[in-house]
Amino acid sequence: MRPIPKLYTAAMAVTAMIALAPIAFNAVVDAFDHNRLVELDLDKKEISVKAHYPLYKMMEYPRIKAPTVILGDSRARALQDRYWQELGRDDVYNFAYGGATVYEIYDTFRYLRESVELDTLIVSLPLRSMDARFKGSMNRVPEAIALADNPFAYYTNWFVTKTGWRLLQDRYPGLTALFEDVSLWPVQEARAADFTAVSTLSVEALLDPSLCDECALSASVSSLRLPAVYHGHGFGLGRWAGYWPEISIDRDLPQLFAKQVGTNGAADWRRFKQSEDLWNMIEEIASWSAENDVKLVFLIPPTISEMQRRISDFGLTAANHKFRERLSTLAPVVDLDFDTPFTRELGNFTDAYHFGSDPARRIVGELLMLIDRDPKRVATASSRRKDLVCPVTPAETSRSHVEGTLKLLEGSSCRIWRKTDG
Repeated sequence: MRPIPKLYTAAMAVTAMIALAPIAFNAVVDAFDHNRLVELDLDKKEISVKAHYPLYKMMEYPRIKAPTVILGDSRARALQDRYWQELGRDDVYNFAYGGATVYEIYDTFRYLRESVELDTLIVSLPLRSMDARFKGSMNRVPEAIALADNPFAYYTNWFVTKTGWRLLQDRYPGLTALFEDVSLWPVQEARAADFTAVSTLSVEALLDPSLCDECALSASVSSLRLPAVYHGHGFGLGRWAGYWPEISIDRDLPQLFAKQVGTNGAADWRRFKQSEDLWNMIEEIASWSAENDVKLVFLIPPTISEMQRRISDFGLTAANHKFRERLSTLAPVVDLDFDTPFTRELGNFTDAYHFGSDPARRIVGELLMLIDRDPKRVATASSRRKDLVCPVTPAETSRSHVEGTLKLLEGSSCRIWRKTDG
């Protein structure tokens, strides 16, 4: 028998080492905390989370299994766990993702109902997310579940490796200069979304405002008045028209706010079409919650008043109201997205869509008072109130209206829509 050549053996050993290197790297750096065997003091809460929101949370949640869960996009993500903990609630987990779609909310809900005993579900659901074309119908959740459930797939995944390398670069900046001339990654770009052939991309997908965040083109922020809509304002709303008055506000906005109101606002509503398929998903969430005694609350997060005005600019005032009416038949709706002193105060917002940390704490407080009856926790939340007060009690209700089975209670910069017995 011929002895195996030493060169061949060495080559095989080197090949094996190269093949196993990414696996060893992912096992040690562990960008998304799959095993947490080695503590390297890396900023995973910032870098890993934003690299792939669902993947990080799918790894984290099984270790917590909180019975109260928040679902939604970046506005829901702002309602951080620590704000609930400050009020004495350690049983709340924020399962929201930056840029989340209804597809992702629904698939996360399906994951939850199979893996934990839920007590309360808070779903943040702005109207613009109800268009099936929103964010190109992105869904990162199936990929996240597959990687979380399959250690081999996780440890051999190049996207995980790339994220780990970014973590090391952030922690040890000198690594960038050391390896700047060396490309270690066969995959230079990874997107956690469904793959779509270029030939099938729609015009709406190509016009997604997120693709043009750095464009230098200027956009008008003045109100676009469509004659048929302007002269028939309130048409189809009946006695509800008084709750949706024309938003008259004239001021100079900061550059970022103005760009979002002009460019992004038009992209949101120019071709908006509410999807019945997405609505069916929301109905399934509500039906399951009712059948399993899970308390369900919908939240419509606030945007600045100028952004709200874009809805009426494109003739969608009636659709905006109808959305709340339909949603309230499924569960109580906490509505913060209407023209109020809170939404006119730019200091409450970091951009035209997103509110800051102090408003987030107060919104958490209002939600807590709806789902929690502990006197001490309620008192702590109540002490944070300023210009935002939801009508939790009759004394906090400034006005109300009932029509058919729809009941509206209005507090200070907050409305609650509910279904009545008629």
